Amino acid sequence: MRTQQEVNHYIEELMFLLTQKADVAQFEKTIKQNIATKKESAANEQDFFDRLMLNITYFVENKAAWIKILRATYGQGQVPAVSYIESESLAQQMRIRQFVSEKMEDYTKLFHSQYKALNVTKEAVIYDYAYASVEHSLRYDFLTYLTIQPQANVVLEGDFEETLKIIEGYVAYYADQFVNRMELTE
Repeated sequence: MRTQQEVNHYIEELMFLLTQKADVAQFEKTIKQNIATKKESAANEQDFFDRLMLNITYFVENKAAWIKILRATYGQGQVPAVSYIESESLAQQMRIRQFVSEKMEDYTKLFHSQYKALNVTKEAVIYDYAYASVEHSLRYDFLTYLTIQPQANVVLEGDFEETLKIIEGYVAYYADQFVNRMELTE
């Protein structure tokens, strides 16, 4: 039986290996394209903010779905098949898209009050969008990468809640590293 420290170290190594392959310039290009598309289709700055914020909401909901997938698999002592992760992720994403579109009016009302109360800037919304986007990619990429490892069962040996916190910590760390190297605003 491995200690939690050994499990944490294994996660650290895997996340390092995964992120070494990441192309920050490609992330930046994709995010800039998405931002430009939203900006071009927006009626005004508030509409542009709304589009980014709805995407952030989608990513937040996907984080909850990702945790649900982890709890149902690794949290229950089982290394899932990649096909399960892919099909479950797709099903969750479709459900989340539907949920967010149904609640869009409620969300935008909430966003509008936040824009005023927090004096939100374009740079802040763009940064938050980029951060949430990169975190989303890292979460699902890490889950798949972990699952294909011959030693994936190592993470089953630790305390699941602690393991989840460690993974989330590394996701946040690397997302921050990537986004801080990007030039996202003019």
